[in-house]
Amino acid sequence: MSDKDLNAKLKAAAEKMVGGKALTSKYGLDCFALVDKLLRTLGAQTAADGDVPVTATADYDWGDGILLDSIQPGDILQFRKHVVDIAVWKDSNGKWYEASGRTLTRPHHTAIVMEVRKDGSVVVVEQNVHPNPGTVTRNVIPRLDAGEETREVNSEEKIKLKVTGAVRAYRPAPKPPKGASLLHPGKSVPSGGSRVLASFVPSQGGAKRTPGPLGMEVRRPDVIGDQMKKDA
Repeated sequence: MSDKDLNAKLKAAAEKMVGGKALTSKYGLDCFALVDKLLRTLGAQTAADGDVPVTATADYDWGDGILLDSIQPGDILQFRKHVVDIAVWKDSNGKWYEASGRTLTRPHHTAIVMEVRKDGSVVVVEQNVHPNPGTVTRNVIPRLDAGEETREVNSEEKIKLKVTGAVRAYRPAPKPPKGASLLHPGKSVPSGGSRVLASFVPSQGGAKRTPGPLGMEVRRPDVIGDQMKKDA
């Protein structure tokens, strides 16, 4: 099975799960279970086959490491202390004020890419995310890489983004025979993505793995600038 076929199959499998009950493992409900079980169903490599031991706090290795700017539908994202602060600014008589805002957090999380938009935002399928942790949901992450930017909505509204934390991206790969080399002869592998031998740990990540933390979306109260208060 080619990488392209496997990406398409993982995307389609995730699509079918949206709106349904979140998957669980013997460790209970967490984001890991969804990606792990879908990959196993497809006969693909899981984090248990990668070169990173699967523990409660590990940055799981889900396949072939790729750069964030090359992600496509069907790829897998692994988040570490990822926080997106979103502030909506509006213009009132030539003065800008923060009208509202929200914060998205994914402290230790895994998700499947469904769409990569031109503005840099990414649509993902995931579970164990507030406000519906027990449901498989489709969500939009405005920006993956750390940094700040301002996006113009129109002449009277703009969105300011501030992102901290890290995201690693992986392309799903066929499950290798036990003990087989994962290095692809004659094929270049991105820096940090090459591996000679797979490390194998027990199914479902081993006894040390525990359910991961819950991703959150926190809405901040609407904010009215001092000038707006004076004008009221």
